[in-house]
Amino acid sequence: MKKKIFILLSIISIFILNGCSTKKQLMSTNNEGGYTINFGVGKLKKDDEDVIIRGHVFDLKTGKLLSNAKLKTGCFEFRTTSDGEYSFRTRNRQEDSFFLEVIAFSYRAVETKLVNIYNQKEVIIDFYLAKDDRPLIECEGDEMIKKMQRELNNLK
Repeated sequence: MKKKIFILLSIISIFILNGCSTKKQLMSTNNEGGYTINFGVGKLKKDDEDVIIRGHVFDLKTGKLLSNAKLKTGCFEFRTTSDGEYSFRTRNRQEDSFFLEVIAFSYRAVETKLVNIYNQKEVIIDFYLAKDDRPLIECEGDEMIKKMQRELNNLK
């Protein structure tokens, strides 16, 4: 009897611990970083209403908010605040879907998959960027690089 109670309590504990996990399930990207997407409560009813797109940009490992990260969608660019937040509005149109890309110095860029925002009142996309450990390559002013480039240009 004690063994059965112990097994039952162990199983219940496992379910509770797994259910209380604070780690978010990130949507995968082409690198270690990722993003989460949530749609706010409520739906828009008219095409001329505004959809709010907002969120935060975080360091994947530390959870620290990243300021001055650049967000790009199509031809438009936005920057995060000093608190790592961003927000913008767009019109509610049936054909409106978009990709959103985040770029921050010394981090790998993250781009969403196609996001359909039609009739959504609010779209919340939080980005988690992984550090870019690749070395920076300085190509300007190095005579060796210039010589190699001339040789490559003269190949036939």
